[in-house]
Amino acid sequence: MTDKIDWFEMWFTDKNAMLETMLRNMNSDLNAGYDYFGENITKQRQMIEDYQKEFDWNMKEFRYMKEKDVQRWCYYDMKRRGVID
Repeated sequence: MTDKIDWFEMWFTDKNAMLETMLRNMNSDLNAGYDYFGENITKQRQMIEDYQKEFDWNMKEFRYMKEKDVQRWCYYDMKRRGVID
């Protein structure tokens, strides 16, 4: 881990990009004719809601952490999820 990279910024960008991708995929399914109340879209809506809740929870927790600890947490979260090597 290096101090020259803003790991929080990278983490934040990754999380937002993933959320945008999830929304785009759901919209594509809806445009293809999937039923909004069908099983597929219902699961996607739940996944998006869960993802957003986790993101919001993380952001709230960061308020209580030192910047260095936030950077470290973001780095290891991205490592764990395979975002970075």
